[in-house]
Amino acid sequence: MENLIKRIVQRVRPIYFGSKFYPKTCFKHALRVSEFAKDFSVKLGASRFISEAGGLLHDIGAAMYGRDNHHITGAQEATLVLLDCECPLDAVGPIVSAVYSHRGSEKIPFKIPEAKCVAAADAKDHFLFLEEVWQAQMGLGRTELEAYTRVSEELKNDWEKTDPEIKPLLDGAYEKARQKLLKIALANGRHKKSRKAAR
Repeated sequence: MENLIKRIVQRVRPIYFGSKFYPKTCFKHALRVSEFAKDFSVKLGASRFISEAGGLLHDIGAAMYGRDNHHITGAQEATLVLLDCECPLDAVGPIVSAVYSHRGSEKIPFKIPEAKCVAAADAKDHFLFLEEVWQAQMGLGRTELEAYTRVSEELKNDWEKTDPEIKPLLDGAYEKARQKLLKIALANGRHKKSRKAAR
């Protein structure tokens, strides 16, 4: 399965890097989520391969079409990528299920433990790499207040969707991310005011 993961990485790399929505961060995010999901699969007794592949593909819809309904577009595109990479058919459905149910903002129940791994891995990456989440929101033309509100909601949704068995493994990352978000928003607001004053 390691060779199959490599084929998936090769197949999705140009999609993520070619994204007009998130060209700078999307691929790195997918790689980290894949690693975190693989780690969580051990804790939940889930398939390492399905968790890892789900992590690689979870945001493919966002990369190609934007964030709106990217769990749906992602499930569709993930299916095509997996078939193109000659993934065993019995693994395609579970991987697509993990992609479809990963979003914290959508209340889609998990059908398999691997889906819990991917959602928790996505949350962990948002918590640990909060600056990327902030920059993605600001890159969409949002004001600081709008970005703060959206990111705050995203963090809360991520935490609520994280499986109770995995939450202790996050070592307070949600609370740390909330505190860091406030600092980022305040610093960004001060920086903007100082630029205006300098004009």
